[in-house]
Amino acid sequence: MSTPRRPLYQQLPEIYRIKDGEQRPAHQLEAYMGILDEVMAGVRDNIEALYHDFFIETCDDWLIPYLGDLLGVSHLAGDPWTLRADVARTVFHRRRKGTLGAIESLSYTLTGWAAHAVESRERMAWNQHLNHQRPDAGGQPPLRLRTDIVSQVRGGMATLRDPAQLSFLNGPFDPFAHVADVKPGQIGVPRYNLPNLGVYLWRLKDFQVPVADPGSIEAAAVVPAQAGDAAAVVRAIVHPQGDPMTLFNTHRYRADDDPPDLSHTDAVPGPMPWARLSSDTPTGNPQAYVAVAPYTGTPGQPSAGAVGLILHVPEPLPDTAGWTFRGANLCAWEEGLRPALREREIAIDPERGRVLFGLSDLAGEATPLAEGLRISYTYGFSGPSGAHPIVRNATPSEWQNQAVVLRNVSGGGATALRDALADLGTQTQPVVVEIQDSRTYTLDIDDVVGHGTEGGAPTLTLTTSLWMRAASGQRPVIRLVNPLRFRPLDVLGAGAAEVIANLMVRLEGLYLTWDREAAGFADPNEALIQQAALNRLELDGTTLDPGGAWQLDPLSPGVRQALRPALHVANDFGFVDDPNETDAFDQQPWIVIHRSIVGRVEADDEYQLELIDSLIDAGSAEGDPAPEFAVCAASGDPLLEWGPTLQVAGMTCFGRMRVHSVDGQGSIWLHRLEAHDNQRGCVKFSFFSGDGDRLPPHHGCLFATSASISFTATWFGLPGYGQLRLRSDRRLLEQGPNNDAMGCFGYLLNTHKWKNLNIRYREFVPVGIRTILVPVT
Repeated sequence: MSTPRRPLYQQLPEIYRIKDGEQRPAHQLEAYMGILDEVMAGVRDNIEALYHDFFIETCDDWLIPYLGDLLGVSHLAGDPWTLRADVARTVFHRRRKGTLGAIESLSYTLTGWAAHAVESRERMAWNQHLNHQRPDAGGQPPLRLRTDIVSQVRGGMATLRDPAQLSFLNGPFDPFAHVADVKPGQIGVPRYNLPNLGVYLWRLKDFQVPVADPGSIEAAAVVPAQAGDAAAVVRAIVHPQGDPMTLFNTHRYRADDDPPDLSHTDAVPGPMPWARLSSDTPTGNPQAYVAVAPYTGTPGQPSAGAVGLILHVPEPLPDTAGWTFRGANLCAWEEGLRPALREREIAIDPERGRVLFGLSDLAGEATPLAEGLRISYTYGFSGPSGAHPIVRNATPSEWQNQAVVLRNVSGGGATALRDALADLGTQTQPVVVEIQDSRTYTLDIDDVVGHGTEGGAPTLTLTTSLWMRAASGQRPVIRLVNPLRFRPLDVLGAGAAEVIANLMVRLEGLYLTWDREAAGFADPNEALIQQAALNRLELDGTTLDPGGAWQLDPLSPGVRQALRPALHVANDFGFVDDPNETDAFDQQPWIVIHRSIVGRVEADDEYQLELIDSLIDAGSAEGDPAPEFAVCAASGDPLLEWGPTLQVAGMTCFGRMRVHSVDGQGSIWLHRLEAHDNQRGCVKFSFFSGDGDRLPPHHGCLFATSASISFTATWFGLPGYGQLRLRSDRRLLEQGPNNDAMGCFGYLLNTHKWKNLNIRYREFVPVGIRTILVPVT
C-alpha cells in the first residue's frame, strides 16, 4: 500500500504522450486523463486511509477513542500523542500491573516526561531486633561507611565525610533512610511512609545542541605546583554568548525493554549533579554525563542515546581513555583550583557551563585544542518555544508550489552567512537560506554584497521574499554586528507596489543575538531588528535574545545583564532618506511571532502584531513595582502614544503593554495592559494584573487581585524560564483554552497530563498504595 502511485497519463505508451504534446493546444489528452485520474486517485486514497485506520500508530486522531473502546480503555483528554500512546501500550501495561516498571512506563507514556518511582517503605529507617539483625550491604551495624548510592542506610549511620553522597539527600535518588512522615500526601512534597509511592517527574525537556562553537575559549600557561600538575590550561564557556548556563544530561529511557528499564540516576533529563562528574570519588560516574570524542576533519553528530556533554577534540590529542574528570566550582577559574588541576584532567562546572582542560604544553596541546574544540551540550526547557534543535518540516506549504533559490550554509564564522545573503536585490525568485549546523555565525550587513543603506545604516534590500531557517535538528546562532534592517529595493518605481504586497521575511529556528563589543549595539536601546518595511515578518521558533541573563560577577552576585529590545519599527517604516517612500509604502505590515522568545517590541500603530505561544520579556517579573514596557509605541513617549494592533493566542508577557487594540485568548499579562480602542476585540481565558488595566470586553479571565501567580524562573537562560509553578492559582492552570494552563506553554496541555496520571493510577496502582507526584524540574 506504500508504493508510489504513477499518474494514469504517465502509464500510457510514450507515443501517445508525444502526439499529445504536438496538438494545438497541447496536452489535451493529459488534461482529460487528469480528470479521470482524480476519481481513481480519490478511491485509492480512501482505501489506503481505511487500511491505516486499523492501526493505532497510523489512524486518524478521531478514531483513537474507538480503538480504545475495543480494549476497554477509559477515555482521556489531552494531546493526540498522549492519547495514541495510552491506547497503544494498554496491553503492555496491563501485563505488568502493580510493578514499578509499569508505573514508570505508564507515567512516561501519558506525559512524555522522565519518571522514577520510589517505594517509600524501602527508604524508611527501622530499628533491628538484637536477635534478628538484618545488616544491609556495606558493612555491619551500628556504624557503616557508605560506598555506594544504591542501598539504604537502615541499620547504620550515614557518613558525613562524603559531601558528594550527601548531595542526593531528599532527591529522587536519595540513598538514605528516613523516619516516617504521617502528614497527608501533597504534590511536590515526598512523604516517607509505608503506603506511599513517590513518582518523581522531570517536566523540562532535554535539548541537545550538536557540534557547536564554545561561546568563549582561551589557552593559557600556568605554573605547576608539583609534578603532574597541568602546565597549560584551556578555559571554555559552553553558552554561545559566554553566559552562565546549567548543563543537563540526556534522557536515556528504554520504554520498550521487557521488563521496562527503570530510570537510572545517570540517565534522566535534569541538571548534571557535580557529585557524579568526578572520576576519583566513590559516587563518581562521569562517563554517564560527559564524553571526549576525538575527530579529524569534521566532528560527528551525537548519536541516539548520547550523553549530555560531548567534547569534540581535534586529533592527535589523547582520546577518552586518557582523561580524568572532576566536578568543580569554576566561578573564579583564573585563580586556579584547589587541589591543582592535573595533566589530562577536565574540570566541569555544570551550574555555570564552564569546562577547564589541564594539559602539559601550551604550544603543542593547549593552543591546538583551543582552536579546534567543538561542544555538543544539553540544556533543559519547558517546550519548543524559542530556538531549539527540533525536527522541522522541509518547506512550509506556501513555498512548496513555487521555484526558490536555495542557499545552504555551514561552517560558522563571518563569511558563510554573509555570502549566502549577497545580491538579494537582484533575485526574481524567493531565496531560502538554510543553515546546516549549530555553529555560531557572525553577520555584518555592512559586508554583504549588494546591501543598501538607510540613514547611513546598512540594510538588506529585497526584491523577493527571504526565508532564513535552521536545518532539522540544528540550532545555529547568529551574532549580529549591527541591527537587521529589511526594506524593498524599489518603493517608488512602476510595479513596486505589487512586489511589496508579496514581500515577506521568515526567520525559523534561529538564535539571534548581538556582538557585545560591536559599535552597532553600543546604544542599549538599539533593537535586534530596526526596520521591517515588508508586507509580513514572521518569527517561527526563533529566539531574539532579550538579554537579562544571569551575570557571573564575583563582585556583584545575582546581577542581571542589560536587556535588549527585539524590534523597533516606526510609522515611517524606516524610510528616513526619502519621505516620498513613506507616502508610497501602502502596507500595514504584519509581525507574526509564533512559538518564539523575544525582548521588548516597539512598534507604532501602523503595524499589526500577532503573538502565538510566545514569551515577551521586558525584564519585569511578578510584583515588580515599576515594570518596563514589553509592547509599546516606537515613536514619541511610550506613556502617551499607542502601540500596534495586537492579536494573542497563548502568550506570557514580562512587562506592561500599551497597544491600539487587543483581541485573543489564553495569555498572561503580569503588569498593566492598556488598549486605546477598548470597544474593539475580546480577550478570553487570560490573566491580568488588575492594576489600572484598560481592557476590551473580556470573558473567563483572572486578575492578580484575586489569584496568585508564580514562575519557576523569570530570568532568560535559567532552567524553568517562563514555567508556571504548581502553587499558582488552580484556575490559572486549568481554566485557559482547552481547559488547560494559560500562557505561552498552554499548548503543551500539561494540566491534562497531571489529570491523566491520576486517572490511570487508580487502575494500575495496587489497593492501599498512595501515589505522590513530585516534580523534579
